[in-house]
Amino acid sequence: MSVSFELTGKKLKSGVKEASDVVALPGGRFAIVSDTSDRLAVVDARGQGETFKLEGLKDGKSQLEGVAYDPVRHHLFVVREEAQELRRYTWHHDKDAAPRLEKTFEVDRAGPKNKGVEGIVFVPADLSPTGRAQLLLAKEGNPRELWMHEGTGRPRYLVTLEREVHQACSDFSGLAVDPVTGVVFISSDESAVCAQIKLVFRHARVVGKFLGSFPLRDARGKALRRVEGITFDEGGDLLVLTEDDGVLRRFARQE
Repeated sequence: MSVSFELTGKKLKSGVKEASDVVALPGGRFAIVSDTSDRLAVVDARGQGETFKLEGLKDGKSQLEGVAYDPVRHHLFVVREEAQELRRYTWHHDKDAAPRLEKTFEVDRAGPKNKGVEGIVFVPADLSPTGRAQLLLAKEGNPRELWMHEGTGRPRYLVTLEREVHQACSDFSGLAVDPVTGVVFISSDESAVCAQIKLVFRHARVVGKFLGSFPLRDARGKALRRVEGITFDEGGDLLVLTEDDGVLRRFARQE
């Protein structure tokens, strides 16, 4: 069964230009990346924070389209769309030190490079369909795909998606995992919706079962434009990041 969410009036202005993805950190902060900046922005609930240089990237040409965090191994993951790279950094989110680049992996898949990886999320072992911690990556389109990594090398599982997922989402622009239910949320920029899927491990493959979708609209009822990232806070509310203004909008969980 899908869970419903309702837009609140709460907005968080990150100050990040060309914001491309967001991940919630333990303690109520958020890490945000931009496809034009080589810095990781970390902001609190008031929009205050700091930035960290991501080594190995050039400012203005970072190509960053996804960010995820493993709080157990203290790994920060970012993906570069056109370079088709997954980068793993060692980073303690509560320390002042900048992330340290540990490893770079290729994530080459079929299709044009400008329709590559647009979202990434860390799936902890207790919420993973395989019982092992995984990274879930979303390819924007041509074709739209989800695949699972264990943080190294090539994809371990290509997720078999039910037809309704593709019908709901014209593209894939962001990923999040509900910390309460383990349900995966997929945002679509073109369709201005969030689809909800349950990952099931069956006969050595991972299946994404469609649970439903809901529209992403602003306070005036208009479709949100340029939805680039989604994440859940520790309380289970959904935060939606829009690219042009770098704003996080809160959608409250409705029990």
